[in-house]
Amino acid sequence: MADSPATLLYAVRTTGVVCRVGCASRPPRPENVVWVRDLADALTQGFRPCRRCRPDATHPQVDFRRRTVEAALGMIRLGRTVEEAAAALHVSDRHLRRLVRQETGKSPREAA
Repeated sequence: MADSPATLLYAVRTTGVVCRVGCASRPPRPENVVWVRDLADALTQGFRPCRRCRPDATHPQVDFRRRTVEAALGMIRLGRTVEEAAAALHVSDRHLRRLVRQETGKSPREAA
């Protein structure tokens, strides 16, 4: 599986900051970019985490996915259908099925 934007990091030599790809801050000049494997690698090289994209915190998409799947599986265990759980969580049932499959490798019914 390819790296997601949540895991791709780069550091900027001139500012000493490490950011996620897609950070809303001003893009650095290409000659000042250093690609890093992970946050620990960047920290050992002397860079600090960006205060805007927070590469040291859980990515919001990862957190949303985890919370949505946990809530949906809880509802399904209590007897709700996938469609009812999706409606309660304000996502489509197709999207909910996809999230559960990505997180658990199983269908919602199998995972519950």
